[in-house]
Amino acid sequence: MSLVDVQERTNGRWTAGTLGAYERGRRSLRVHRLMELAELYDVTAVVLIPSQTDRSELAGLPPLTIDLQRLRKLPPTRTGPLRRWIAIVQVLRSESSRDVLRLRRTDLLSLARLYSTTPPLLYERLRAWGTLVEPGSGQRPALPRGRRGQPRS
Repeated sequence: MSLVDVQERTNGRWTAGTLGAYERGRRSLRVHRLMELAELYDVTAVVLIPSQTDRSELAGLPPLTIDLQRLRKLPPTRTGPLRRWIAIVQVLRSESSRDVLRLRRTDLLSLARLYSTTPPLLYERLRAWGTLVEPGSGQRPALPRGRRGQPRS
């Protein structure tokens, strides 16, 4: 279920932006809200709380920049969760780049859970697919754009 699906299913009680902020650790989640969310996803609350080992796995990974053109060439059966995640991120950030997208390391943590793997293994999988823009490759991510299409600084 995507963040937008949750927002629709709960009639806006849980917004996609709020859920994204919880996932990135930008907002604190109170226990009663955690329990509501666990009930919504039909899982125990423990499943929704990342372990410290998950976060430490992210520390050594380089920035995650996805080549969207290469991603489009891969079969959707393999890349469906990543494509949906990127679509949501683009909407939430008002991102209009069609070439590359920089994701947060915490996005990698959430994506790894969607792919039932660890962040380092998912990073290597993305590299093997040819969808990562490697640091120092010379290809630069586009500047994030605002609602009117103007670059944000």
